[in-house]
Amino acid sequence: MMRNKKNTIAKLLAEEDIFVIHKQMETAYFDVKNRELGLPIWKENAINDVEEELMVCHEIGHALETPLSMLEDATIRKIEHSVVNVLEDARIEKKVKNKYLGTVRIFNAGYDSLIKKDFFGTSGKDLATFNLIDRINLFFKGNTDVVFSDEEKVWVDRTAKTETPDNVLDLAEELIAWMADNPESMGSPDDSDKGESGESDEGESGESDSTGQSESGSTGQEEGKENDISKDASKSDDDDSNANNSGDDSDDAGDAQDGADKNILEVPNKKDVVEGGKSGEGAASTPNITAETDSKFGKSITDARDMNAEDVNYVRVNDIDLDQVVVPYKKVIEDNEKHYKKDRFFFATGEEVAELKKSSKKTVAYMVKEFEMKKSADAYARAAVSKTGSLDMGKLHTYKYNEDLFKKVTTLPGATSHGLVMCLDWSGSMSENLEGTLTQLFNLIWFCRRTNIPFEVFAFTNVYSRYSEGKSLEREAGAFELNNFSMLNVFSSKMTNDEEIKMMHILWMIANQWGNRNWSENGYPQRASAAYQLGGTPLNEAVIAMMKIVPKFKNETGVQKVHSVFLTDGAGNNLNSKHEWKLNTYESSESYGEQVLSTTAIQGKCVITDPVTNKTIETEKRYWSATPLLLELLKNRIPEMNVVGFFVAGSGKQGKVKSDTLRYAIDGWRNKYNSDEDIRKALADLNKNNVFVAKSKGYDEYYILPGAGRLSVEDFEMSDDLVGASKAKLKTAFAKSSAGRISSRPLLNKFIAMVA
Repeated sequence: MMRNKKNTIAKLLAEEDIFVIHKQMETAYFDVKNRELGLPIWKENAINDVEEELMVCHEIGHALETPLSMLEDATIRKIEHSVVNVLEDARIEKKVKNKYLGTVRIFNAGYDSLIKKDFFGTSGKDLATFNLIDRINLFFKGNTDVVFSDEEKVWVDRTAKTETPDNVLDLAEELIAWMADNPESMGSPDDSDKGESGESDEGESGESDSTGQSESGSTGQEEGKENDISKDASKSDDDDSNANNSGDDSDDAGDAQDGADKNILEVPNKKDVVEGGKSGEGAASTPNITAETDSKFGKSITDARDMNAEDVNYVRVNDIDLDQVVVPYKKVIEDNEKHYKKDRFFFATGEEVAELKKSSKKTVAYMVKEFEMKKSADAYARAAVSKTGSLDMGKLHTYKYNEDLFKKVTTLPGATSHGLVMCLDWSGSMSENLEGTLTQLFNLIWFCRRTNIPFEVFAFTNVYSRYSEGKSLEREAGAFELNNFSMLNVFSSKMTNDEEIKMMHILWMIANQWGNRNWSENGYPQRASAAYQLGGTPLNEAVIAMMKIVPKFKNETGVQKVHSVFLTDGAGNNLNSKHEWKLNTYESSESYGEQVLSTTAIQGKCVITDPVTNKTIETEKRYWSATPLLLELLKNRIPEMNVVGFFVAGSGKQGKVKSDTLRYAIDGWRNKYNSDEDIRKALADLNKNNVFVAKSKGYDEYYILPGAGRLSVEDFEMSDDLVGASKAKLKTAFAKSSAGRISSRPLLNKFIAMVA
């Protein structure tokens, strides 16, 4: 609860929906490129609430005020990073305090607590022995015991008056030069430090270099991340400058270079980064002017971290560019018209589609009628009757025994307009059931046409992108590492009738390229174009794409309620990695700044956030399925949206559903605790109704369908033997015929139940 509270505070203060994460990291930071605020996982009681609130407010200052270019400018100008860091901290904290007066208390109480815990290394020391930049740091951190000379107060005043990043950089450059010319500002050695730690300040510095971690608390974060301002961006120059030294110095330089992988900060989209060094052009001759209190604070933060805590993976839902993913239906038709030859197979399959439409007309019309009647009956059942306040003159003569003399009005509730968006599994395992699935789909489309229900149907595939000339999906830092996939827009209510029948014919030819056909009559099947062949199952990618497709559909059609339907025959491909930016730091300094793509497998605790709705889902499982989690996030995009799944579970020539398959689908993901009796009942229900309604995480309703021939629709005709039969027999036969027509169309039947 406290973590969520801090997340909310951070977003409110930053005045934008920044991404707040809590994970294993060296210190708090703000990534100015990806707008990400990171907080470490602390040891128990190491950091209290007010101290962490201070860190949030501080990093928000960077979010609001520190530009990404400041890191690059400081590096190019070769200004000591710790000095810039101290001055920039003072500037951004002043800005935060002026903007949010309530944060003054947080800063004062937080720094007071940290100073008492000796986070700045001042305990038992004479503050007069610290150099000027350290005393400026302590002063602006709330330590009132700091003493300055009259000349030094000028620099304190100038620090307080900085307004822009350029002011800070200029001041840092001038201050370093002034301190170099005024040795008295450098403070004096404090022997108590050796007594406490067993080593000198130089020893501490050497230890920091040898581990590749600056005591300043540099996080070593990826591109654009800032622990305040980069504390290690210029370290590599220092280490390289010592590379020619003899003995231990050379080893230290090598160790520091090894640590550069963690501590160099990326400059976005920039191949060449000028290495940093000491301040100004005279860096080689300038004294070692650094802010030791800043370094000590970084080391204290590291000591407060819980290194043994389980790490948390944070992933954001990708912001997919639909133009890169969706293939328009006109493009699908155009490609396939060029591919297919008009041979015997072409004409035979065309006639089959025409016959299928003709034979389904009566049944679809019947179901449209049933749908309208059911919708009207439901509306009247919810009708409200109220008095108008006007006398009914036809009842006035009954005033002696009737008190109800006023006119009444019946108000029918407004009808809700519905829309359908369907995702069809275009994977290889669908091949044996594809013909029956398309038959069900065609009936649903014809029904939507007759009832004027807007619809879109997409086939999700990972094959089309291999053969298309389009660009690959852009990789997003902190988001899922998506495989390239496509959403083939195979049907749309915006299609003309001619386009619709062409698309049905194309898909029917693809479905009939396998199986047993009478080649002598129907011709030898043509293979589909390579781009439209069946492939893998990018179901998870399709769900992420639907997070943009469905809101767009709803806005364009104006429907009040959307039904998102997924029709698959199994689980989607793995989606178990995320993308992160890394910095390439090889032996040559010329590689600094090059962007290297890396993926990190997601195992253990994971927090998935939708940046659009700000909905967050956490999973504690070691291994988990992304599909139910993504479906839950999809439902949050559109209020009151139905998310329905149809699982074509049948296999083989008979399309039978195996008990293990049913057990897999019932009551959640891979639940193995359903009794054999439950499974037997479910199979009996499935065989009787041609569909079984199950529960599955992420879906509002989950339907299990048989396969093969049992997916084929049937149009029962009245037998000639019924001529002259009794009314009762005719009534029974008609009821069976109607029931058979409906049960053979489970996809259409269940959709009607949703929208009526």
